[in-house]
Amino acid sequence: MKHHFADLIDRASGVWTITPNAQRWACHYEDVADAPDDATRLTLTRHDRNWVRVLQLEGLRELTLHEPDQAQLAALAQLPQLTALRISHARPKTLAMLEGMHGLRELVLEYVSAFSDLSPVGRLPALQALHMENLRRVHDFSGLVGATALRDLTLLGTLDWNQPVDDFAFLAGLPALERLNVSWFRAPKVSPVMGALLALPRLAKLEMGMASLPLEEFAWIEANLPHVEGAVRPATVPTDGQDHEIGARDPRASMPLAEFYQHIDVYVGHQGKRFRSSGFDAMLLGKGERYATGTPEAVLAKCTQHRQRYRALVEAHRAAR
Repeated sequence: MKHHFADLIDRASGVWTITPNAQRWACHYEDVADAPDDATRLTLTRHDRNWVRVLQLEGLRELTLHEPDQAQLAALAQLPQLTALRISHARPKTLAMLEGMHGLRELVLEYVSAFSDLSPVGRLPALQALHMENLRRVHDFSGLVGATALRDLTLLGTLDWNQPVDDFAFLAGLPALERLNVSWFRAPKVSPVMGALLALPRLAKLEMGMASLPLEEFAWIEANLPHVEGAVRPATVPTDGQDHEIGARDPRASMPLAEFYQHIDVYVGHQGKRFRSSGFDAMLLGKGERYATGTPEAVLAKCTQHRQRYRALVEAHRAAR
């Protein structure tokens, strides 16, 4: 069966070059003998005939293993020339086969279970981009420490399962990190949860869902990392009604984000465009917070209260620095 995953990779930074998920089957051959001698990209499954030919393709630089068998996973140790690798729906007991891939720059692990030790990934000297999605047996990510070239990191659970993370302290061991996306995860009960972000001098972008952390933790992030894109966020987001782009003559079009987000009926959409909404519903920032619903007056009152609470928390964290 040919699965078509959503492509959750942020390519705007230019770090990622791996083929988008929807296009992975364009370089798939049911009989690998049909692959051209100069193939540079290939998708391989356990059902493909003559798959060992991949070991003879000297120009191969990108490989997707979709539902591979154990022999195909083990064969990765014989492909040190790869620069991009995607493994989807697999159950390797170890990632030791990656140890010799000294040129690997991009790695995607999607729905990969049975292993729990990430230290072979942390020992990849050229690794710049890492996407991990639904790693059922992993909860300790300290094995990534040592991936000193890593610039882009994504760690995702799924809509129906939160990825457990014992501690985010491992982030402090990734000094080159520029972008971090963590969503659908179960955070450790420490505060500040994301304190290790202070040790990342190059961090420029942070992404996480509105319900990922308690409101107090989002306030800590904004107070301590205001220069990072995504650290300054709205306390409320309208979810219904007619949206209108804010024109250039409107003062809200150019005011700083922290000030902009104090208006409860606004949000930033695609490509940084700013909008106002006349909606009567709103999402509230913070884990465990509820939607604001009801009459316009009731929603306005609840959003105002939530926004004021959030700003007070931000200011308290700023004062404590």
